[in-house]
Amino acid sequence: MKRFLLLPLLAALCLPPAAGFAADDYPDKEIRIIVGFPPGSALELSLRALVQVSSKYFKKPLLIINKPGAAQTIAMSEMLAASPDGYTIGMSTDGYKSMTVHTQKMRFDPRAIKFVLAYARFRHVLFVKSDLPYAKYDDFIAYARKAPGAVAYGGTGEGSTPELIGRVFFRDVNVTPTYIPFKGSNEYIAAVLGGHLQSGVIDVSGVRKQVQAGQLKLVVVFGDNRLEEFPDVPSSKEKGHSDLNLFNSLLSIVVNKDVPADRVAYLHDTFKRAVDDPEFHKLADDMGLKAQYTSPQAAEAGVLKMEALGVPLLKELKLFVE
Repeated sequence: MKRFLLLPLLAALCLPPAAGFAADDYPDKEIRIIVGFPPGSALELSLRALVQVSSKYFKKPLLIINKPGAAQTIAMSEMLAASPDGYTIGMSTDGYKSMTVHTQKMRFDPRAIKFVLAYARFRHVLFVKSDLPYAKYDDFIAYARKAPGAVAYGGTGEGSTPELIGRVFFRDVNVTPTYIPFKGSNEYIAAVLGGHLQSGVIDVSGVRKQVQAGQLKLVVVFGDNRLEEFPDVPSSKEKGHSDLNLFNSLLSIVVNKDVPADRVAYLHDTFKRAVDDPEFHKLADDMGLKAQYTSPQAAEAGVLKMEALGVPLLKELKLFVE
């Protein structure tokens, strides 16, 4: 009789686990990180640095999948279309969720993108080829005003942070520029170096080495303060521009909001160990990147603030899509 009573218990033990998934069962295979930028771009390189350090803490490999295009929308679409099991996650920016999604006709609900954490903050700059006669701020502005329609700048896709920064910057000085979208920063850096494009907007980490080598020059830092490593370059605030520090994006790990909470917690805690690791800070410093942990709650609060300030701006610039 006791043998028969044990049968239902044994059968239950043999059943596959329920959909809740115990945290210690995850991950049992590689985790794919989809990033909306090509290999070698500043954002993608920041992720590679994080993954390099994170490999010490994750139980399984992290695999970066590049899906550039549409200012990150291709990558975010693929991430959200995958099973929400925590094995397909993404790298994105708070600027994408707060601003870029309002410049495109979206086929998914942007609220489905959930922050795990942010690991760094960008410090955007305007750069030009070093041998141009208008590489300094005052000379650049004077040239732009004397040659209406002649100024062009590059960035990562339509509706991306670099485009919006440039739009506001040039609007402040009564100049209408031409914006040239690229899939990744490495492409428009090469265009500027080759003399095919006048200027570009990027995080300083993407051009730090070329500036130090004398190939490129920085015109202005978009934010409140000058950069310690380039103290001779003025900030947009000191030159009387709008609040452009708003657009200095957080670089973030994101997931589908339907990923189980215990798996999101594992991702957060494990990536945070990497963000706090001195090795990551060293890699970030070498790139000119500002390593910085930001909680998912703080990142989401930042999105709401950026939307409140930025959406009216998008409408003013006629970039807002209903």
